[in-house]
Amino acid sequence: MINDRNDQAKILIPATYRLLTVTILSGVIYTVLFNIYSTPFVLHAFQPGIIALLHLILFAYLYKNPRKRISQVINAYGAILLLTSVPNTLYFTIGAWQSEWLFIEMFPPISGMVILTTTLIMLMLPEKLNKFVILTWTLNAVPVLLLLATHPEELQTPRGYDLLFLFGPASLLILLIIPYQRSVRSHMDKINVDLQHSRQEADRDFLTDVYNRRGLKSWLNDLAPNTNISVLLIDIDHFKSVNDRFGHATGDHVLVEFASRLRTAYFDDCSLARWGGEEFIVVIVNPSTDSMSSIGEKFRSTISQQPYKDIGKVTASIGVSQVDQAQHFIAMVEEADKAVYFAKANGRDQVVLYSDALAEEPSLSAE
Repeated sequence: MINDRNDQAKILIPATYRLLTVTILSGVIYTVLFNIYSTPFVLHAFQPGIIALLHLILFAYLYKNPRKRISQVINAYGAILLLTSVPNTLYFTIGAWQSEWLFIEMFPPISGMVILTTTLIMLMLPEKLNKFVILTWTLNAVPVLLLLATHPEELQTPRGYDLLFLFGPASLLILLIIPYQRSVRSHMDKINVDLQHSRQEADRDFLTDVYNRRGLKSWLNDLAPNTNISVLLIDIDHFKSVNDRFGHATGDHVLVEFASRLRTAYFDDCSLARWGGEEFIVVIVNPSTDSMSSIGEKFRSTISQQPYKDIGKVTASIGVSQVDQAQHFIAMVEEADKAVYFAKANGRDQVVLYSDALAEEPSLSAE
């Protein structure tokens, strides 16, 4: 479900940025035009500028945290549309009803923009807010259509016919969009489910159901580059002899149980992956330097404290890197790897923290 929302956000966020940008530019252009070619209404001089400013604020608000704020921004956009377009339409229609002016001469050329933004909002907002969009459109369209229907002298003009067709057939278009929107969303949901399933298969180790290298890389890419992490490289001791003595099927069962135990060793923010063969990797997020030894011991004891079915006790050598930023992940893996080799060369079944002294140690074979 979280990944589904993330996939939808990846579509909505850039679309919302573009919508806000177009709205801001439109507001600026209208402000310039209305001030160069002045109208009798003071409203025209400042309303487009206020609308542009409000959407610029929304743009900045979204930019600071787009994934968490996208729904709020879309809802706010719809509210601004309702609170600015409807009073504007009612103002000019009521004035025309009271014979203060001719509607077709005074109503600003914003009907196309209202149609466009209403349609886009309907496509972008959650389906449960369709009533909100229909209300906005109704409060804009109905007063105009009623006025034109009761004022034939205004209807039978080029501008009158233009407004009639914009607000008339366009109303039907809005109604047609609703089932289309539901169909699109249903199709997108199905695509998201399929993509999520494919991603899980591609990112996870088929045997142990933990991340593979691809999945771990994807997880790391979601971290900020300056996030502090530490790497634990965990290598099963004498695993080759397990396969030789008990067979590869038993070896696979050991790997599955081994990964299952690793999942239960640490519950704070971390990621577990099969690094290759009998080697696993754990990435700890925001650890303190002083805690890494005890964290490593938790994993070591969890692995070996209970016997494994059919083969008895299994131990592992654990190498722990220094705490560093996520952008230095590869270097940290190399540090943990050196620490693992040192642990294996000095008795196995132990946790070794990397230090600069290990950099001079010769490379050793894993077995």
